[in-house]
Amino acid sequence: MYTIKDIVDSLPEEKKRADGLWSKVLRPLALPFTWLALRMRLKANAVSYLSVVFSISGGVLFSMPGFWAPLWGAVLFNVFSILDCVDGNIARTTKTANPWGNWADAVTGFIAYIAVFTASGMYVFLRTGWWWVLLITSLTSSANLLTRAAFQFYKNIVGTKEARGSVSFEQKLADTVGVTGFMMPLLVIFHCIGALTRGGGGVFGMSAIIAFNAAFYGGGCLLTLIKLARKSNA
Repeated sequence: MYTIKDIVDSLPEEKKRADGLWSKVLRPLALPFTWLALRMRLKANAVSYLSVVFSISGGVLFSMPGFWAPLWGAVLFNVFSILDCVDGNIARTTKTANPWGNWADAVTGFIAYIAVFTASGMYVFLRTGWWWVLLITSLTSSANLLTRAAFQFYKNIVGTKEARGSVSFEQKLADTVGVTGFMMPLLVIFHCIGALTRGGGGVFGMSAIIAFNAAFYGGGCLLTLIKLARKSNA
């Protein structure tokens, strides 16, 4: 049977260096969940599929009015972040990584981004009536998906190692502030602040997250496309 040490040793140094700040917190948290999943003989893909349930459920709950439903939604989002580490841990520990697993892991990440962006927009809309916030979050989600699709095509051209090296800084920054980054705990924090300030603090915090995401992923999409286009042409 696999041990915690086996799980820790399976993580290559390259992966450790590529992790964002919040990922360095998530990985230790994911260890007991990985150990339990291995004890239950769960496959990496099974955990990936399970994580989709958490991200979609989190999106639905976070899009509801009131206090408790959005709170549980934010908690489920954070559980997704942990499970996003667990499936990779299982694949590396059991040496069962394969192209299908990589594809499934990527798709679950796409779904999580859509769920978080859409739910954060609904959160603000329900409390303010600002319909244009939904438009901003939709465009942000599209920019994120476009960036990922462009990177995938670029990776097919130049190979995985060179592609990752070309956008290593952007990827590390996205891991730090994105769905597997500080955005997730901030959803819980700002929602709780909103309850203490009768909604005002929560709306302000969530609006700040939405504005940051729009600037980061919208601007990042444009810059990444230009960067990859130049490298592809060269």
